[in-house]
This record gives sequence, C-alpha cells and structure tokens, in this order.
Amino acid sequence: MGGFMLVGRDRELLVERDRESAQLASSMAECLSGKGAVVTVSGPVGSGKTALLRAFARRAVEAGFVHLSAKASRTERGAAMGIMGQIFGGARLPDDTTDKVVRLLDDAALTAMLRDRDDESADRVDVQVRRGLGGALLELAEPAPLLISVDDAHFADAESMQCLLYLIRRIESARVLIVLTGTAGMRPPWPRLVAELLSQPNCRQLRLNLLSPEGVASLLADRIDFGDAEPEFWHRLSGGSPLLLNALVEDHLAVSGAPDGPPCPVGVAGEAFTQAVQTCLYRGDESMLPVVRALAVLGEPASPALLSELLGDACPSAAGGLEAATETGIVDAGLFRHPRTAAAVLDAMSTHDRIELHDRVAHVLYRNGAAAVTVARHALAARRTEAPWSVPVLREAADQAMEQDDTGMALDCLRLAERSRVDVGERAAIHAALLRAKWRLDPMSAERYARELMPVAHAGRLRSDLALMLVKHLMWFGRPAEAADLLDRITDVAAAEGPDSALAVSCVRARFGYFYPGAAKDAGTEALPRASTLTGVTGKLRVRTANIVEAVQRGGVTEEAVADAQAILQQYRLDDHTWESIIICLETLVLAECLDWAADWCDGLLQEAEDRRVPTWRALLSALRATISLRQGNLPEAERYAHAALSLIRPKGLGVFIGGPISVLLLAATRRGQFDEALRLLAMPVPDAMFQTPFGLYYLRARGRFQLARGSHKAAIEDFEACGELMVRWELDLPGLAPWRTDLAEARRGLDIAARHLAAEQLAKIGLYNRRTKGISLRELAATAELKQRAVLLRDAVEELQAGGDQLELVEALGELGEAQQALGEYAKARITTRRAQQLATRYELEDLVSARAAPGDEEAEPAQDPVIEELSDAERRVAALAAQGHTNQQIARKLFITVSTVEQHLTRVYRKLRINRRSDLPFSLVAGLRNTA
Repeated sequence: MGGFMLVGRDRELLVERDRESAQLASSMAECLSGKGAVVTVSGPVGSGKTALLRAFARRAVEAGFVHLSAKASRTERGAAMGIMGQIFGGARLPDDTTDKVVRLLDDAALTAMLRDRDDESADRVDVQVRRGLGGALLELAEPAPLLISVDDAHFADAESMQCLLYLIRRIESARVLIVLTGTAGMRPPWPRLVAELLSQPNCRQLRLNLLSPEGVASLLADRIDFGDAEPEFWHRLSGGSPLLLNALVEDHLAVSGAPDGPPCPVGVAGEAFTQAVQTCLYRGDESMLPVVRALAVLGEPASPALLSELLGDACPSAAGGLEAATETGIVDAGLFRHPRTAAAVLDAMSTHDRIELHDRVAHVLYRNGAAAVTVARHALAARRTEAPWSVPVLREAADQAMEQDDTGMALDCLRLAERSRVDVGERAAIHAALLRAKWRLDPMSAERYARELMPVAHAGRLRSDLALMLVKHLMWFGRPAEAADLLDRITDVAAAEGPDSALAVSCVRARFGYFYPGAAKDAGTEALPRASTLTGVTGKLRVRTANIVEAVQRGGVTEEAVADAQAILQQYRLDDHTWESIIICLETLVLAECLDWAADWCDGLLQEAEDRRVPTWRALLSALRATISLRQGNLPEAERYAHAALSLIRPKGLGVFIGGPISVLLLAATRRGQFDEALRLLAMPVPDAMFQTPFGLYYLRARGRFQLARGSHKAAIEDFEACGELMVRWELDLPGLAPWRTDLAEARRGLDIAARHLAAEQLAKIGLYNRRTKGISLRELAATAELKQRAVLLRDAVEELQAGGDQLELVEALGELGEAQQALGEYAKARITTRRAQQLATRYELEDLVSARAAPGDEEAEPAQDPVIEELSDAERRVAALAAQGHTNQQIARKLFITVSTVEQHLTRVYRKLRINRRSDLPFSLVAGLRNTA
C-alpha cells in the first residue's frame, strides 16, 4: 500500500512528509494482515506531527479501522488514567463491558492517589486493571482493526502508559495499531516505560524534521507572491517550522489582503505568529520557556553556561532548553530568527517576571564583566539600584552612551543613579554628568543641575574638572561675575590636584577672556606650556586653542592663527570636550574672512552634528553658518541657518550666543526693507551680559544698520560708537569682528559730517586677511572721493570684494562703479560693469536687494564677440567667465575640478591676452560667450 493522500490544511502542513506517510501506510497494511504494531512519531514542536496523525487516522477510518484517540496535555499530566479515559471515551462497548471499564478506571485512579507517585520503578496500576482494560481493547479489535492514537504522548500520565505498554506487548498477532506522537527532546517523567516501549520488536520510530528551503518554497507556492523575497528568506525567518511559516503566511495575507492598506512588508509578523511562538513555548520542553525568556530579556546571544547561571533552579537544563528552541526553529545561533519573536515572548510575561529577570540579568552580567552599557540597560529595566555596584556602573554606562551619542540612554542612567542614596560628592558628580548630557539637548533644561552644583562648588567639594564645566555653563548663560569668582576658587583646588588640572583652569581662563574680554581684564593670565611639550591629546588641544585666542587678542588674526585653526579642525572630532575649540577655530576663520574655508568646515560639522543627533551643536554651528552666509552675501541661506539656530533649541537656551542668529536676521530684514520684522527681532529678549561679549558687538552693529536704513542717523551713530568704544576698551579692535568705522562713516556722511578718516583708519588696520572688509572700506572712501578717484577706488573695491567672496557687496560695488564710469563717459565699460552687476544679482537672487540700475545703452544691440576673446583657449575662457561672474579662485577650482594654482595660471594668461590688469576688468561678453558655446 502506498502513502495516503493529504488534503486542505493538512497538505499545507505535510510538505516533505512523503516518507513518513508511506511508513505509516505500510504499518497500516501490516495491521490489516493481522500483525499489530506501535509507531512513535517524534519531532520538534510545530513540525506537523499532529497534522500527520490526523491525516493518517482519516485514511485508516476509510480503510475500515475503528479509531480511538487521546490528546495529552501538560496541565493534565497528573490525572491518573486520564489518557485511558479518553481512549475508552470514544469506544462503543456493550453495557456490561462499559460498566467494567469504568469500574477499572476508577479503581486505578484511586489506587494511584494512594501510592508514591515519585517512585518511578513501582507499578502504578494493578495487573488486574491492566489485564481488564487491555482485554477490552483486544475484544474491540476482533470485528474490525483498531487504531489507537495518542497525540503529545510525552505529557501522558504514567498509569495510562503502563496500560498501553501492557497492550503493546500483546498485539503482535492482533489487528491493533498504536500511534504515539511526541516532541523530540522532551523527557517524560517515566523513562523506564519509554525504554521498554522503544525496545519492543513491533515498535517503529519515525522522526519529522523541519522543512528545507525547497520544502518552504513548495508550501508557499500558490499561497503568496514571493516578490523580492526568495524562499530562503522565509526559511530563515521560520527555521523551516511549518507552524511558524504558516503563521507568517497568515499574517502576510491578512495585511496584504486589506484593499486600502499600505504595502505589506515582507515577513510581517502579527497575531498569528505571536500565537504560534507561544504555542511552541508552552507545548515544548519545559526548559525551553525560561531559556527563551532569558534570551528575550538579554537581547543578545548567550552561552548555556551564562543561561544556567542566570536561570539557576528555574531551569534544570539551560543547554537542553537552548537546543530545543533551536530545533523548534525559534532560535538560531542563540539569536531569534524573527525580530518579532522577542516581543511575543516578552508580551506573554507579567511585568513582575520581566523586572525580576532583568534584575537577575544585570547581576549576572556584572559578575561576568559585561560592558557597563549592557549591564545598565537591564538595571534600567529593573529600576533597582540596591546593589553596591549599581551607581558606578550607571555612571560609567552614561559616559559610554555619551561617547556613542546615545544621550537618551545616558540621561536614563543618570536619572536612575540620582535616585540612589549616595554621598554629596557622588551626587555632585551625577548632577555634573546630567548637566553635560542635558546641555546637548537643550542648555535651558540643564539649569536645574547648575543650581544644584553651585553651593557644592563654593564649598570646595566639587572636583576641578566638574567645576570647570559649571564655569562654562555660567559663561554660556551670561553670568560672568559668578564664572570669574568660581574660576578664582578653583585655581587653588586645581593646583593641589596636579599640573593637568592647573593647565585646564588656565585654558578655561583664556577662553573666558575670549568670550568676556572686558570682564577678564583684571583676571590675570598664566603662562601656558608649548603644545609640543604635552603628551595628552586634551592638553594639547586646550593649549593650542588658548594660543589662538591670545594671538587674536594680542595682534589680530595672523597667518599662524589661521593655520593652527585649520590644523585643529582637521585633527579633532566634534565632542563634549572639543566643541568650544572647534567653534573658536571656525570663528577665527570668519574673523580672517576666509569664508570659503569656514563654510566648508562648518557644513561638514553640521552634517556630523545632525548625524549624531545633538541639537545644541547643530544650533551653534547653524548660527555660525548663518554669519558666514551673510558675509558671503547669500541672504536666503543666512536666514535659513539663523532660523534653524533659533528653532533647534529654545532661543533662551542659546544664552549669549543668541546674539549671533538675531544679528544675522536683523541685518537680512534691514537689507530687505522689512522693518516690521526687524522691530520684532529687536523685541526678542537677550541677556544683558551679551553686551559684554563679541555677540553684543554683532547685535549693536545690526541694530545700528537698521537705524541707519530707516533714516535714524543719530541713533545709528550711537550704536556704532558704542560698538567701537567696546572694541577699543577690550583691545579687540579687529576689522573682521565688526567694521564699525565704515558704518560710523556712512552714518555721519548722512548728516554731512566729515568722516573719511574713519574709513582710512579701518584700511590701515587691515593686515594679511580681511579682503572683504578692505573692499567695504574702499567703497566708503569712494563715496566721498572726486569722480576719477572714485572709479579707481571702486575698481579696487570690486577686486577685493570678489576675492573676499561677498556677492552682495560686490554687486553694489559694481553698480556704483558702473555709475562712475558712466559719469566719466566710459560708456562701454559702464555697460559691461552694470550688466555684470545685474547678472550676479540674478545668479545670487539679489535683484530685490540692490538698487535698480539699468545698463547704459541697454536698448543697443549686443556687441559682437571681441576678436581677442576668440584667442582664449576653452579652458581659459571657462575660468575667465566664472571669474567674471564673481567666483573666487577656490570656487572656480572646485567647479572645474582643477587646482587653485591652475586657475591662477589661466587667469594670468587671460589678463595678458586681454591686456587688462585685474579681475574687475574682465568683460561681460565672456559670460555670454560661454553660454553661446555651451
């Protein structure tokens, strides 16, 4: 007889079961011929044992068998004679036989209650009972063959199994077939009976394995559209378990079948999968459930030894439980095959059980030397800190989380540590760490911890490094007097701690002088060691930054300061210890008006801050990028960055730094003539101490430009003079910081007050850098010069502004130069210059920001291409056209993918061929010619 046919749901579950079905069919044929047997079918939970048994029983009934069935359960394992009761419950017996069977079952159950059930060697059922029940079943098999099936026989009671074993030994020549299914690896509490059962000559053992990838493909065929997911993907998720696989298919079809639902994610797991997982756990080996729970709580692979230590007496065999979970298809190499499995396991646990297990995990991992972050995650889940190691581990984990930019994790650890009973010093360290972590997200939210730390710091009970962190917070929020006082208090403590602490204090004092130049004048300075003599990375950075600050304060922006700033930006990553140095280096490049360099560095750092999810860094860098864009004449971009700075964290959280973005927006609104918006910005609250910092200078200058734009010349003069007085008093009179002299000259000029000397003074202060400010100063000088001299000065201004990269100032200078050339009768030059200004204004979206100046002779036809231009090579023409549009050499090099040196060589040849001396003399026709040949 061949294998039996499978239909419907059974067919779905019985893929790759042809060999087993054929062996069952063979046993059935032998039974029909009068040769009784027993067949055991084992396999992992969910492998299809029940489906195979159900399909075989249906086929046996069709062949004339009487089928008596029973299904064992873990919860009924202690019910003596329970399985035998189920078997006889389906039997059609004569009344007298029924009465006899009932009496025997009751007697056996009562006797079992009176005996020691832990003594596995003793017979639990009297021989008379076994003989009577076995005889009844043999009598039942005389008129028709008898099939007795017990599903999940590993949960059967020992009394019933003794009775069945008695029958098995007597069916060799009877038409009785007994089929028992059981989960592989399960250890029934009656091993002696198992051994005797399997040793019977008429016992046949079948083993079901999980499906292969080919079997998975066969099961899924015609049920779902594989799409981009190959059968191997489904096999990987389910392990080949028919139960888990069909549950995944059910969930997939439930989601994809929704008419208006979203696209179904492949491998989606829902209610059916959750139920299937729980079925596996509760029907499988008793050791599997605690092991799988432990894995779900751990969230990572674990060795059997670690699991044994973790579970203790709750799990007699962690290795067996892990093996069972692997065989079932739930786990592979200690990891859940499907990511939803852990959630399904945890959802079925009570809150108390989860907390207890997390607490045990934390203790075991700590004893085994796990990483602090790993231990802390479980301590957080348990919310317990009674262990003496808890607070140190939580603090270490917070530090590690901060290094990994997981600020949320760090805050969770520190908040839990804060709840513990610790001494004043430990609590202060926790509050300092909270201050550092909170500052990353929003400095305003860190204020509470600063208040907690102040009395501890004043009492001298705060470590110098933590006190310095507090100093920086006070500086940030405009409390310079408190910061200076605390610095003085720290000095002696730091000296006692050692040279590294003393160096840190000296460097912070230098930074204090940078942010509050007026307040720091009387603080004194300490000689700093040379950075090259230091071995520590942090110490080197502190000293190099302090040297840049002192160099700028002492003599303005030098070539060495710019080189050092570039080197620091190249060598250091943005973090809690480097951000101040990085900001100072970027500001140094801005002071030098190396705007292209500053923009490139700032863009990269902004992306890094965004990737690492630190809003305060992003706000700081956005504010600085807004200043850079403003000085490049790109108002839309400047406004976008300034608004970002004010929205990433609460404006008040920017402290004194708020002066930066507000000044940018105020200048932009003034340029656009949006005076109502400017007044709104001026109404925003700012710290009084901001006016003791360079940000106050930016604010005063922006407010002065607003007053000047609306005709309030006296108010503008007051702001510009106040700005200048502060810069002179602070000995920080740097043209790149705030060109107050040209602003003041322009305001006085509006009142017909002689002020030409101010622009000349500003020019005299400009050194190697600040070509943008030099161009602005030349424009102001040109405003009061006689006509011929004005044109010369404006040409020089155009040259400087083009090199400085300020497109807005360049467009305005070009417009003024065109007007001067027109007044001199140089109509062709005026036309070229004015058209160039218009072209740049269009390119940089500045049409509404500059005075409308029609190019003289616009109605004339476009002049023919200059024959001399035709002599330029294609490469020379491309470089010259970009230069005529206002691009700097660095920008041209980036656009054309050539070196700056190559750009300079091309321009030198262009100047020689066109017989011109400077960039501003490049003809506008170069741009049109480039378009015509593009």
